[in-house]
Amino acid sequence: MKTKSFSWNLTGWSVIAFYTICGLLLLLWPNLALVIANYSLAAVLCIVGIVMMIGYLRSEAVEGMLGYGLAKGLIFTLVGVLLLIKSDALMTILPFLWGVAMIAGGFGKFQMAFDLKRIGNSRWWMLLVGALISFVLGTFSVTQPAFLAMAVTQFAGISLLVEAVLDVTSLLVIKRELKNLKVQSGL
Repeated sequence: MKTKSFSWNLTGWSVIAFYTICGLLLLLWPNLALVIANYSLAAVLCIVGIVMMIGYLRSEAVEGMLGYGLAKGLIFTLVGVLLLIKSDALMTILPFLWGVAMIAGGFGKFQMAFDLKRIGNSRWWMLLVGALISFVLGTFSVTQPAFLAMAVTQFAGISLLVEAVLDVTSLLVIKRELKNLKVQSGL
């Protein structure tokens, strides 16, 4: 049985670092975190929008017609400018987006749990519990932002920190199990 190498890739660690940093900012300085997030997102959207519009203007006519670069660029720029003008809108959007990210992380842990079950690991259910925690915290962030108001940012911070811990734990368990599989199969 040939298995692919399991690596601690930059993307996985970047997500964990992002969750940890955002979680701490949201927990300790929720207002500052929202201001930073708002202006950062607004700047990124404006830059991406402008780059898309320039790309449209530099492209051939047919290519530009097929890519919708101008329309996409205008939309990104408009959303960026709106976030600059109406920064409080982000307070209601971010908990939803973080909730969606936690639910997506739960799906990843869900697969890892069943991968462990498929290879006969008796503790597969621990990752399943981690996936369920991600689902519950994510769903709560998505469905209750108006009810939680400012507390939602601190809740999202705690949830992101929990998500980071769950992700690190999941990566360590999977790495150990892949190592055990390689030893058992003589690879």
